[in-house]
Amino acid sequence: SGTCLPASEVGGDFFDYIWLDDEQTKFGIVIGDVSGKAMKAAMTAVMTSGMINLEARQSHSIKEIMTRVNRTLYLKTDRQEFTAVCLASFDLKKKEFVFANAGSVEPLLKSGKNVEYVQAAGATFPLGAVQNNEYQEKKLRLHSGDCLILVTDGILEAHNHGRDLYGEERLKNLIQKIDIPRHTAREIWEVIVKDVQQFSSSAPQHDDIALVVIKVK
Repeated sequence: SGTCLPASEVGGDFFDYIWLDDEQTKFGIVIGDVSGKAMKAAMTAVMTSGMINLEARQSHSIKEIMTRVNRTLYLKTDRQEFTAVCLASFDLKKKEFVFANAGSVEPLLKSGKNVEYVQAAGATFPLGAVQNNEYQEKKLRLHSGDCLILVTDGILEAHNHGRDLYGEERLKNLIQKIDIPRHTAREIWEVIVKDVQQFSSSAPQHDDIALVVIKVK
C-alpha cells in the first residue's frame, strides 16, 4: 500500500505497481522522486513512470529496465534535472525481492526484531545523471512477516520549526516499535505519515513525499 503527498498542488514524487511477467508471479514496485517541484517535476515524473511501464513489458530484468530508462532520460532531460528511483520485483512464489536503486533512499527492512536499511548493488546514480551507467540488482530472500518500507527523501528531510530533520534513525526507530503482524500495510504507512506530521508540527511541508509499504504473507 502506498501514498503520495505533494508539497504543492502537483509534485515530482510518484509510485506505481507493475506485473513483470504474463503469469503474474513477479510483482513490480517503483517509487521515484524527480529533482525540483511543481509542474515541471510532475511532467518528468509522468514521463519516467511511463518509460518504466513500457520497458517492463519488454524485459523482466530490473537492472535492464533501469539501464534503458536511464539512457533515454539522459537524452530527454537537461543536466540539472534527474530522477531518483527504486525499482523492485517481488516473486510471489519464491518470496524473493530483487531491486535496483538509482539515487533513492535505501529500502528499510524489518525482519523479526531486526530493522536495517538495505544497501543496493553497484553504482546508484539517479536516472538521467550518467548516460551509460549499468545498474545492478540486489536480491533478498524474504520470509512471512517481513516488512519493507520504501520512501522518498521528503520523509527523511521533513523538518520542524527548529530546522531539525526527521532523519533515517527516527524512521528506523518508529518501524522498530510497530507491531507489524497487527497492522495492514496501509495502517503502517498511516502511522509513518502521522509521525512525520506530528514531528513537523505546523512547519510547512517543503518537499514531496512518496511512501510504499510491503508486507510479506
